[in-house]
Amino acid sequence: MFSSSKKTQQAIQALRDELDTLRQQIAEEKSRADEDRNISLAIAERIAALEVRVSGMGSELSRQLHELGTEIEELSKRADDAAVMEIVDALKTAQIRLATEQARYEITFRQDLAALADQLFKRAR
Repeated sequence: MFSSSKKTQQAIQALRDELDTLRQQIAEEKSRADEDRNISLAIAERIAALEVRVSGMGSELSRQLHELGTEIEELSKRADDAAVMEIVDALKTAQIRLATEQARYEITFRQDLAALADQLFKRAR
Protein backbone atom coordinates (compact mmCIF):
# COMPACT_ATOMS: atom_id res chain seq x y z
CA MET A 1 0.00 0.00 0.00
CA PHE A 2 2.88 2.33 0.77
CA SER A 3 4.52 1.78 -2.65
CA SER A 4 1.21 2.45 -4.40
CA SER A 5 0.91 5.72 -2.58
CA LYS A 6 4.47 6.63 -3.52
CA LYS A 7 3.71 5.88 -7.21
CA THR A 8 0.59 7.98 -6.98
CA GLN A 9 2.55 10.84 -5.45
CA GLN A 10 5.16 10.57 -8.21
CA ALA A 11 2.45 10.57 -10.87
CA ILE A 12 0.80 13.60 -9.30
CA GLN A 13 4.15 15.40 -9.13
CA ALA A 14 4.83 14.55 -12.78
CA LEU A 15 1.43 15.97 -13.71
CA ARG A 16 2.15 19.12 -11.67
CA ASP A 17 5.50 19.52 -13.39
CA GLU A 18 3.89 19.09 -16.80
CA LEU A 19 1.15 21.56 -15.86
CA ASP A 20 3.78 24.10 -14.76
CA THR A 21 5.63 23.63 -18.04
CA LEU A 22 2.42 24.13 -20.03
CA ARG A 23 1.58 27.26 -18.03
CA GLN A 24 5.04 28.64 -18.74
CA GLN A 25 4.69 27.90 -22.46
CA ILE A 26 1.26 29.55 -22.53
CA ALA A 27 2.66 32.64 -20.78
CA GLU A 28 5.51 32.83 -23.31
CA GLU A 29 3.10 32.48 -26.24
CA LYS A 30 0.84 35.15 -24.77
CA SER A 31 3.83 37.44 -24.34
CA ARG A 32 4.84 36.90 -27.98
CA ALA A 33 1.27 37.48 -29.15
CA ASP A 34 1.06 40.71 -27.14
CA GLU A 35 4.36 41.87 -28.61
CA ASP A 36 3.18 41.03 -32.15
CA ARG A 37 -0.09 42.87 -31.51
CA ASN A 38 1.78 45.96 -30.28
CA ILE A 39 4.06 45.88 -33.33
CA SER A 40 1.06 45.49 -35.63
CA LEU A 41 -0.72 48.41 -33.99
CA ALA A 42 2.37 50.59 -34.33
CA ILE A 43 2.69 49.68 -38.00
CA ALA A 44 -1.02 50.32 -38.56
CA GLU A 45 -0.62 53.78 -37.02
CA ARG A 46 2.33 54.50 -39.30
CA ILE A 47 0.34 53.31 -42.32
CA ALA A 48 -2.56 55.58 -41.34
CA ALA A 49 -0.17 58.52 -40.99
CA LEU A 50 1.33 57.72 -44.40
CA GLU A 51 -2.10 57.52 -45.95
CA VAL A 52 -3.02 60.93 -44.54
CA ARG A 53 0.25 62.37 -45.81
CA VAL A 54 -0.12 60.85 -49.29
CA SER A 55 -3.73 61.97 -49.46
CA GLY A 56 -2.67 65.52 -48.61
CA MET A 57 0.11 65.43 -51.16
CA GLY A 58 -2.27 63.99 -53.77
CA SER A 59 -4.82 66.70 -53.10
CA GLU A 60 -2.16 69.39 -53.36
CA LEU A 61 -0.82 67.93 -56.60
CA SER A 62 -4.35 67.69 -58.01
CA ARG A 63 -4.98 71.32 -57.09
CA GLN A 64 -1.74 72.40 -58.76
CA LEU A 65 -2.50 70.38 -61.89
CA HIS A 66 -5.96 71.95 -62.03
CA GLU A 67 -4.41 75.43 -61.71
CA LEU A 68 -1.96 74.56 -64.46
CA GLY A 69 -4.83 73.45 -66.68
CA THR A 70 -6.66 76.71 -66.00
CA GLU A 71 -3.56 78.74 -66.86
CA ILE A 72 -3.01 76.77 -70.04
CA GLU A 73 -6.63 77.35 -71.02
CA GLU A 74 -6.26 81.10 -70.42
CA LEU A 75 -3.06 81.14 -72.50
CA SER A 76 -4.80 79.31 -75.34
CA LYS A 77 -7.53 81.97 -75.44
CA ARG A 78 -4.91 84.69 -75.99
CA ALA A 79 -2.77 82.83 -78.50
CA ASP A 80 -3.10 83.86 -82.12
CA ASP A 81 0.08 82.38 -83.55
CA ALA A 82 -0.02 78.77 -84.81
CA ALA A 83 3.34 78.00 -83.17
CA VAL A 84 2.04 79.25 -79.83
CA MET A 85 -1.12 77.15 -80.21
CA GLU A 86 1.05 74.13 -80.93
CA ILE A 87 2.97 74.73 -77.70
CA VAL A 88 -0.28 75.24 -75.78
CA ASP A 89 -1.63 71.96 -77.16
CA ALA A 90 1.57 70.20 -76.08
CA LEU A 91 1.20 71.74 -72.62
CA LYS A 92 -2.43 70.56 -72.41
CA THR A 93 -1.39 67.06 -73.41
CA ALA A 94 1.40 67.02 -70.84
CA GLN A 95 -0.92 68.36 -68.13
CA ILE A 96 -3.51 65.67 -68.85
CA ARG A 97 -0.80 62.99 -68.84
CA LEU A 98 0.51 64.25 -65.49
CA ALA A 99 -2.97 64.28 -63.97
CA THR A 100 -3.63 60.75 -65.21
CA GLU A 101 -0.30 59.46 -63.88
CA GLN A 102 -0.86 61.18 -60.54
CA ALA A 103 -4.28 59.56 -60.19
CA ARG A 104 -2.89 56.15 -61.19
CA TYR A 105 -0.04 56.38 -58.67
CA GLU A 106 -2.38 57.47 -55.90
CA ILE A 107 -4.77 54.58 -56.59
CA THR A 108 -1.90 52.07 -56.70
CA PHE A 109 -0.41 53.44 -53.49
CA ARG A 110 -3.76 53.22 -51.69
CA GLN A 111 -4.22 49.65 -52.89
CA ASP A 112 -0.75 48.76 -51.62
CA LEU A 113 -1.49 50.38 -48.27
CA ALA A 114 -4.79 48.51 -47.99
CA ALA A 115 -3.11 45.19 -48.80
CA LEU A 116 -0.37 45.85 -46.25
CA ALA A 117 -2.88 46.82 -43.59
CA ASP A 118 -4.91 43.69 -44.35
CA GLN A 119 -1.83 41.51 -43.95
CA LEU A 120 -0.98 43.16 -40.65
CA PHE A 121 -4.48 42.72 -39.26
CA LYS A 122 -4.56 39.07 -40.33
CA ARG A 123 -1.22 38.53 -38.65
CA ALA A 124 -2.39 40.26 -35.48
CA ARG A 125 -5.34 37.87 -35.17
